[in-house]
Amino acid sequence: MEGDRAGGPAAADLRRDMAAARAACERRIAQGRDRTAAAASAFRGAILSARSLAEHSVAHREKLNALKDQLRGLEAGLAEALSTQLKKESECKLTSESISNATATNEQLRGLLLDQRARRDDFANVISHQLQAIEALEANVDVMGKKNLDEAIMWYNKFLGFRVVAGEGVKFVFSKVDMQSPDDEYSFCIKVNKDEYSLIQCTPLLKDTEELVKDLNCTNDLFKFVRIMRARFQAAAIKGVHPAISLCTDTSSTPISSPPAVSVDTTSEGTTNQSHSRSRSKNQDTRAKRGAPPRSTASPLTSGSGTRRSPRFAAADAGNRH
Repeated sequence: MEGDRAGGPAAADLRRDMAAARAACERRIAQGRDRTAAAASAFRGAILSARSLAEHSVAHREKLNALKDQLRGLEAGLAEALSTQLKKESECKLTSESISNATATNEQLRGLLLDQRARRDDFANVISHQLQAIEALEANVDVMGKKNLDEAIMWYNKFLGFRVVAGEGVKFVFSKVDMQSPDDEYSFCIKVNKDEYSLIQCTPLLKDTEELVKDLNCTNDLFKFVRIMRARFQAAAIKGVHPAISLCTDTSSTPISSPPAVSVDTTSEGTTNQSHSRSRSKNQDTRAKRGAPPRSTASPLTSGSGTRRSPRFAAADAGNRH
């Protein structure tokens, strides 16, 4: 009590101050607690917000990765499209160059074609003039040839006494063989059957005629056969063999052109005849193209078309006339 009294007012003041300080401390603690609770609540809100942002970021990152993959695919497609476009442009350029080259080539070919047509027309004119000259020359040659042929036939008949008679076969008659009896007629008659010669009569009879006929069928050289037979007749006349009555049944005499009695190279003659035949054939083809009728030349061993015929067929035709 005494102590309370001794420190009476001061102690009361101290107690009041301490109570006030306690109350102030409690207020501060309560405020600190409130601030701490508010901070904790704000922190929890911030954490939740950050977590939500992180989740959104993860989702956005996945979308971003998908967009990146899509972008890569688009870039690859764009690169392929650009490559295809470049390829198409290159092909288009090559096609344009090819078209240009083809156009230039066509122009050159058109020019060459025009030149060739002009040259063809010039050549046609030259050939036409040459054909006209050849036709005139052939006409003169044909006239002279016929005249010479007639003269040759007359010469053969006059000096050699040679003539040809058509009947069952083809009869070759020779006179002026024997100088002692120039009017005696030596003859032989041949017949053509299926492209084969056969001797059906010989006046006078000669030896080895079968071999001559075989050679004739092998070589088809009627001119040579006629020359040999006349030489055999001359040899027989020298030996005193004279012709008897003719055994050939033919009585009609149709003279046809006679083969030459002089020696002739049959190989060169055949070659010449072939060349003449080709020349006449070409001329006739050219005349046919120009619309002109073909010219026919009469010749002893030629047909109406101007082509030289084989002596075998000439003999067969002569035998078939009757």
